[in-house]
Amino acid sequence: MFARMHILETTPEVHDRGLELVDELLPWLRESAGFRGLLRLAAQDRLKTVVITFWADENAMNQTAESGKGIGALAAEAAGSKHIALEDYEVTFFDAELARSAERDSDRS
Repeated sequence: MFARMHILETTPEVHDRGLELVDELLPWLRESAGFRGLLRLAAQDRLKTVVITFWADENAMNQTAESGKGIGALAAEAAGSKHIALEDYEVTFFDAELARSAERDSDRS
């Protein structure tokens, strides 16, 4: 699995707009071959956001590279944030217990 990490400089106001844009981009991402998921992290003060997309393999990640960079830049601009870095990684370890735990907690409710 591979990951593409977008690092954004944001403000508390822009943070919420960024969440709306993620919802708008998810259908396109889900239709992309090899897309495996998305994780969005925000600093507590909402001044920095990290968006990580996960891909089945390097080829799938690279096939969406150009359009992904363009969409990422447009999304950052639309939200009012500044795109400060874009980096690609190979995922060498992944444990999704957190997701399974949250699912079990919601089933108990």
